[in-house]
Amino acid sequence: MLPADDVPEPIAYSDDRARVDLAQLLALYRITWWGAERTLDQVRRALDHSHPVITAWDGARMVGFTRVISDLTYRATVWDVIVADTHRRRGIGRAMMRRVLEHPDLATVGMFLLLTKDQHRFYEMLGFRTDHDMCMVFRRTPAGGAASPKDPHGKDA
Repeated sequence: MLPADDVPEPIAYSDDRARVDLAQLLALYRITWWGAERTLDQVRRALDHSHPVITAWDGARMVGFTRVISDLTYRATVWDVIVADTHRRRGIGRAMMRRVLEHPDLATVGMFLLLTKDQHRFYEMLGFRTDHDMCMVFRRTPAGGAASPKDPHGKDA
């Protein structure tokens, strides 16, 4: 048995966007393949336009993060679910997602959307389902124009 001072503190969760430490958030983005190149200014701007924002804390260390963009009435899109490598497989991602889905500001939202390439099983356990008929994507090229159209099989149209 661990001595009392070695017992890990429980993870604390917050929806206070003002509590987010941008340096710690940027460090969390760095561990992802999809967010590693984000800049401080980009992260700050995305955070400013997201609500709610859910964070997970192990003491003073932010170990989890997710954010939502929504009209707070009909639709919400979940973005950037991240858990620190050292804290994975402890239920933190699931707990943050439950806090999103049960957040009082999203109580009337009937449809939650998200994009993921590699975590389908995780989200399916939370009730999400793939809907091939519902999604369309427009990708802007770095020069600011539209990307070339593609057919459903990924070939240039």
